[in-house]
Amino acid sequence: MIVNSLLKKPILIIGILLMVIFIFDLRRRGIFFGRYQKLKATSCNSVLVMLNRRTPDTWKNSCKESTLTVAIQLTLPPKIKNAKDQVLRQYLYRELANNLIKIAKNSLNESLERTFSVHVKQRSQRMDIDAVTEGRFIAKLATISDPKFIAEHLKNTVHIKERPK
Repeated sequence: MIVNSLLKKPILIIGILLMVIFIFDLRRRGIFFGRYQKLKATSCNSVLVMLNRRTPDTWKNSCKESTLTVAIQLTLPPKIKNAKDQVLRQYLYRELANNLIKIAKNSLNESLERTFSVHVKQRSQRMDIDAVTEGRFIAKLATISDPKFIAEHLKNTVHIKERPK
């Protein structure tokens, strides 16, 4: 009965087929995926919401499943631009430690503990530093106040890769 009524109206069949093709094409291009990712409740998305509100514009924050990625673009002060590699390295490591502490203090501690890994990509004119650690280790940085303990904690928990330019 339905088939007979559809055969009497061929334009309707063509319209339905084109609509199905259009919807499947949107799904293939990933139009619905971004909306799906925003609605998916993960600890990484919880951290991302807080970080997007409180971080500067030079930070690019993103989540992929349970991995938080933070890309930071640094501008070097004039003293550091022409300094030796040792002074540059000290400056960049200090900035990395400050940025990790900023991530810890500007996000929910419980959500950050449940985030599987955190990748921090710090870019500058002379050297790039990539740091990888687990969220539970960064969450502890929010409560540590002594610089010696912070340095020891970062040495033990953060894996760093330097790339000079």
